[in-house]
Amino acid sequence: MAVLALDHVNLRSADPAATIAFFRDALQMKVGAPPGMAPSDKGAWIFDEDDRPIVHIASLEARYPTDAAWPFKEARGSGVIHHVALRCGAFEATRERLGTLGIEFHENHLPAAKLRQIFVRDPADIILELNFFED
Repeated sequence: MAVLALDHVNLRSADPAATIAFFRDALQMKVGAPPGMAPSDKGAWIFDEDDRPIVHIASLEARYPTDAAWPFKEARGSGVIHHVALRCGAFEATRERLGTLGIEFHENHLPAAKLRQIFVRDPADIILELNFFED
């Protein structure tokens, strides 16, 4: 077996509507209903620029096949996962939009890696590392 890529991250949120709005409005990502489901503020798939669903958002009440074996225990923040990193474009526009929306963020610049970063927390308190590679 070879791991080829990270497929997606699943977030169970106490406020899925706010989490969906954050990815849609603050990060300008595409939002769609999970396959076979109607659009809802209880859950959504968040798509990257190439229409790949990379973040799945669900309410705390959502049920998954593994719940019988491993009951879901609500948590906030990143828990044992420190952060989730997303490759992004348009650093200045993102920085400006977050400021306009009043969303707190922290910046980091790694010139040796030709990388600018913005660290932000979503409504469920998960740290997102937004990576902007320079040309």
